[in-house]
Amino acid sequence: LPHYLAPDMAPLRSLLCTLALATAATAFTTAPIHQPQRTQQLSPLCSDKGGGSAIATPKTKQITTTVQKQKQKSEQKKKFQPGDPELKNESDFEDAPMFRLYLIGDEDDDQEHVVTRVFEIVEDCSEDDAATLFKSATQTGEAFMGKYPMEIAEMYCEQLTRSDPIIYADVRDDKS
Repeated sequence: LPHYLAPDMAPLRSLLCTLALATAATAFTTAPIHQPQRTQQLSPLCSDKGGGSAIATPKTKQITTTVQKQKQKSEQKKKFQPGDPELKNESDFEDAPMFRLYLIGDEDDDQEHVVTRVFEIVEDCSEDDAATLFKSATQTGEAFMGKYPMEIAEMYCEQLTRSDPIIYADVRDDKS
């Protein structure tokens, strides 16, 4: 604004600021909402006095009859109890094919490394068993470590060959 209008506008500016503050202050206050009083009565369907429509009932009677087949089915269901397991013959189950795991002897193998890794990897092998396997593998070229299902034997073999330095192992079919 130009400087010559500023003295005349001061009262107007203060009035506008006061109005703005007053409306902003009332906008954020919690005031009860006033509802106008009803001048007309509600219809009987919407009144609070218990009126309204009733549930319609058919004028014809319904007769329910049970069929004998339904009873037989329910009796058959009662005979079977889900808590009782079905027993199968033992001949139905086949044992998993077993595979032989061998430790292959190498002249460059460090005894401490091989014994430690075999003990850590093969679950049913103690440190003494691992030391015996190492001695047998270095003397005869290989040592029989045990019979395992194929997945477990391959896992042991793979973990041994991934050791650093490498430990040679082999998996063979039990039938050969």
